[in-house]
Amino acid sequence: MQLANYQTTKLTFTCSLCGLTTLHPLTNDRGDIFCCPSCREVSALLEESPAKPTVLANEANAENITLALGGMWCSSCAWLVSEQLKRTKGVVNAETSFIQGQTNIVFDSAITNPKLLKKRVRSLGYQATLPNEKPRDEEESFFTRLLIGGVMVLHDMIVGAGIYAREIFGWVSPESQPLVDFFQVMMLVTSIPVLLLLGLPILRAGFASLLRGQPNIHTLITIGTFSAFGLSVRNLIVGHGGLYFDTVTMLIFLVSIGRWLEMQAHKSSNKAVMKLLEQIPSTATVVTTEADKTVNVADLKPGMRVRIRPGERFPVDGLIALGEGDVDESLLTGEPKPVSHREGEAVKAGTISLDGGFEVIATAVGESTTAGQIGRLLHEALWARSPLERTVDKLSAWMTPTALALATIAFLIWNYVSGIETGLLVALSVLLIACPCALGLATPLTLWLSLERAAESGAILRSTASLERLAKVDKVFFDKTGTLSQLPMKVQEVYAPSPYPSPEGRGDSLPPSGEGLGMRASDFLQLIASIENESEHPLAKAIVEYAKANQVELVKPTSFKSLPALGVIGKLPITDHQLSIIIGSPRLMSAEGLKMPQHISQQAEAWREAGLVVVYAGWEGKVQGLIGLGETIRKEAKDVVDQLQSRGLELGVLTGDEVRAGARWQKALGIPVQAALTPDEKMNRLSQNAAMVGDGINDGPALAAAAVGLAMNHGTDVARTAADIVLMRDDLNVIPWLIDLSRESMKRVRQNLGWAVIYNLLGVALAMAGLLQPVFSAFAMVASSIFVTSNAMKMNKFPLLNEEKN
Repeated sequence: MQLANYQTTKLTFTCSLCGLTTLHPLTNDRGDIFCCPSCREVSALLEESPAKPTVLANEANAENITLALGGMWCSSCAWLVSEQLKRTKGVVNAETSFIQGQTNIVFDSAITNPKLLKKRVRSLGYQATLPNEKPRDEEESFFTRLLIGGVMVLHDMIVGAGIYAREIFGWVSPESQPLVDFFQVMMLVTSIPVLLLLGLPILRAGFASLLRGQPNIHTLITIGTFSAFGLSVRNLIVGHGGLYFDTVTMLIFLVSIGRWLEMQAHKSSNKAVMKLLEQIPSTATVVTTEADKTVNVADLKPGMRVRIRPGERFPVDGLIALGEGDVDESLLTGEPKPVSHREGEAVKAGTISLDGGFEVIATAVGESTTAGQIGRLLHEALWARSPLERTVDKLSAWMTPTALALATIAFLIWNYVSGIETGLLVALSVLLIACPCALGLATPLTLWLSLERAAESGAILRSTASLERLAKVDKVFFDKTGTLSQLPMKVQEVYAPSPYPSPEGRGDSLPPSGEGLGMRASDFLQLIASIENESEHPLAKAIVEYAKANQVELVKPTSFKSLPALGVIGKLPITDHQLSIIIGSPRLMSAEGLKMPQHISQQAEAWREAGLVVVYAGWEGKVQGLIGLGETIRKEAKDVVDQLQSRGLELGVLTGDEVRAGARWQKALGIPVQAALTPDEKMNRLSQNAAMVGDGINDGPALAAAAVGLAMNHGTDVARTAADIVLMRDDLNVIPWLIDLSRESMKRVRQNLGWAVIYNLLGVALAMAGLLQPVFSAFAMVASSIFVTSNAMKMNKFPLLNEEKN
C-alpha cells in the first residue's frame, strides 16, 4: 500500500481485468474500465468462453495443490494453462508460473480431485506431476532427445548442402539423378525422428491450444514447420517442386536449442530457494534420558533438546542450553564472518557450528524456522508478479494471434505474387520471427536472478515488484532507534553525588566501562544494578551489563516489585531491610514522594538535551542519583548516508525522540531529522517515491505506507513484518547496495524489452517483405533468446555485498 494511493484516489481508476491503476481509462460497451486496449481485447476474448467460477458450498472442501509442469515454452503457455484450469469445473482459482514450471490450484474436493486436474493439464499438451509422484527429469530427457535430433539434423544439412551445390555449380546430370532421389528419401527418413523426438511435443501443445481457440508459440511452430514438411512430402511423391526437409529439421532443432537455454536459465533462477532447502538437515540428534536418538527433522517439536556437533548444521531454531563456539550464519545473513554464541543465546536452522558442540532447545522447527520463513517468502515471490511482468505477459499472449494474422496476410499476398511455395515459406518466416519467447523472458528472468543475488547478500524481497519500485525511489527516510542507532542502549553516564560537595562542586560521574570507578560511584551502582538484575526491561539489562563490565558485585534483593511504565522497587540485605530503593522515571519518584534536588534536576535536563534516557534512583525521601543511557550511532551510518547522497537520493530521519535529541542526531549525521513524531505522523511525511528503513517493530504503518519498506531484522518474525524487504544482516551498507541492484536490474529489463520489441518489429517487416528465409528467421529467433538470456544472466555477475566491499 502506498501513500500516493491515498492522495490520488479520485484521479485514478482500476482496470477490471489486471487490477492496475490508470489515469486514462478505456471502457467497453458495458462501461467496464480497462487500463489499455490489450486488457479490453483480452476481456472480450475471455467472455467468448466465460469461466464458471466455483463457489465453495463448504469451506472445509477447499484444497490447494501445486502441480509440476513440463513442456511449457513461454509465458503464453502459462497463461493458457491458468485460463483453462479456471474454466474447469470445481476449480476456484489457478495461478501458473512459467519461471517455476508449476501451477498452484485451489479447488473444491467435493467436485474434482488432483488426478482429474492433472488429466486436464495433460489434455492441453503439457506434462503434469502430482506432489507425491516422482517428477520426470525433463531436462535430462530433453537433452538426450536434443543430441539424437542433432545427429539427424546434421545428416539432413550435409545431404541438403550437397544437393544445393549440385544445382548451383551446374553438376546436374541424368546419371546423378537416381543418387539424388535416394538421398532425398534418406532426408525424409532422418527427418521423421526429429519430428517425433523434438517436434511431437510442440505439435501436441500447438494442436491442443489451436483446438481451444487460444493459439500460442506451439501453434506458430506447428503450423509453419509441419506445413513445410507436408509440402515437401507432397513434392517428393509427385516428383517436382522444392523439398524443405533440411529446413524443417533445422528449424525444430534451433527452436529446441532455444528451449534448452531457457531451461538452464530457469534452473539458475530457482537456485536461491533450492539453496535454502538443501542446507537444512533432514535428520537431527535428539537428547533423551536414555541415549541420543537420530530422528527425521519432520518429527521434531518445539521444546525438544537437540545435539549439534562441530561441523554440523543446526536443524532447528532454538536457544543454546549447553555449549559455546563460533557459528557460520552466512546462509541467512550473507555475512561470512563467524559469530560467537554461548548459553542462552539464539541460533538458527541451516547455520553451521564451526568449532563447538551444542545442546539446543528447539523453539521453531520446519517451516516455522527463520530459514523456512525465508524460503516461503522467496517461493511466494514467484507468484507475486510485478505490474511490468503482468503487462508483458498479456502482451505476449496477444502477440501469438497477431503473428498468425500477419502470417496469413503474408501467405495470401505472396501466394498471389509468386505461388503457394513462396507464400508458405514467407508465412513460416513471419511465424518464427514473431515468436514472443524473447519478450516473455525479458522481464521475469532478470528480476528473479536479482532476487537471488539479494538473498545471497542477506536481503529478502517479498516480491519482484519491490525491485521495480526501489529503482524509482528518490527519497529515503530512516527510523532512528534500532536503524541508525546500535541496539541495545548502553550506559553513557552515571551521576552519584557524594554526601558532601566535591572540590569541583559535583558528585562522582562514572566514566565509560573499563576506566575504573570511584568508591562512592561503585556503591551507588551496586545498589541500582542489584535491583535491576531482577528486571527484564532492556534499560535494566544495559545497567546490569555496565555494572558487570566495571567489576561491580551484585547482591540478591530480598524483595522486588516491577511497576510497568514506571520502574522498579526493591530491598537489599546490604541496607536497612525496611529501606525501599526506588528506580525509574520522574513520575515514579513523584508518586513515591521523593524530593528532587536542584543539582540532580539540572543534570537530568542536560542529559535529556543531549538525547540520553535518564533513569532516576532514590531512597530516604529524595532522589540520590542518575544513570544516563543512550544509543550509539552505527559505525557505518555516516558512510551509508554519504553513499546514498552520492546516488542522488534525498535523505531524512523520522523519529519519535524529543526535538533536542533530534537536533543532536541531525548534527551528527548531516541530514534533516524530524523529531517528536507519532507513527501516524511518520506515515504522513512519506511522499510517493519514498523508501522507509525501520526496525519493523514500532514503525509498521510507515513501512507499509512507503513505496518500499525495508526492515532491519532484530530477531522478529520474518514473515510478519510489514516491510517489502527484510534485511537479515545487521549492516546498513546493504541499502545502497540494494539501490544499485534494483537500478541495474531495471536497466537490464529495459534493454531486454527494447531489444525484443525492436527485433520483432524489424524482423516481421523483413519477413513479410520476403527478405528472410525460414532458416534465418529461426536463427534470429534463437539469437534473440540468447541475447535476452545472456543479458539477464549478467545479473549473476553483479557483485555481492561482501565482494563489493572487498
